[in-house]
Amino acid sequence: MKTISKQQLKNLCKNGTCIDSIGEYPSVIIHPDGTITKLWKRKKSLFSSDRFRSYAQRFIDNATGLTAKGINVPDILNHAVLEGERISIVSYRALPGNSIRDLLKDSPERVDIPALGRYILSLHDKGIFFRSIHFGNIILLPDNNYGLIDITDVRYYKNPVPLRRRAVNLATPLRYSDDADRIKAAQLPDLIDSYLSALEPNARDKERFLEQINRCLN
Repeated sequence: MKTISKQQLKNLCKNGTCIDSIGEYPSVIIHPDGTITKLWKRKKSLFSSDRFRSYAQRFIDNATGLTAKGINVPDILNHAVLEGERISIVSYRALPGNSIRDLLKDSPERVDIPALGRYILSLHDKGIFFRSIHFGNIILLPDNNYGLIDITDVRYYKNPVPLRRRAVNLATPLRYSDDADRIKAAQLPDLIDSYLSALEPNARDKERFLEQINRCLN
């Protein structure tokens, strides 16, 4: 990890497109070469977990952990802190492809819901609970595999994710009404049915799973 000056950060902004902000600083810079610089500001609270393990470090650790489990994620390039500020900075190479959310908007015929259900199942089978799961954070890669972005918040289980937690996780992207409406409008298969078809639970587990899904969605 290195320290960069405010002038160096300004140069980064000049050489890219700034998106969103954290106070006077950008929170995301997209560069012409396809790389991305993301900034996090440490919280002042003594009780914040960010004081012990920064969001930037979590992003880096999860990139390493997910890659080790065979999950496509952004490739980390640099880690820095801003001189005199509680700002952590990570630069990484963006995943190629399109988010499922963008495809639902522009090319819904390219969204393979059964394959997506199998992909989410594979995450759960590997003990990966991706808390930030929604269709904007799942990328369809050019080779038709999938990848994850915005990977700051991930929990790892030693064994496959428990059934109840799987249901909670699967319900999360369906709580975004625009995405759910686009799936219905395009007459695409149901994500829950697709997941269960791949999971093949017994009748009792299926009932419990659907009960939990309904609690999350209602």
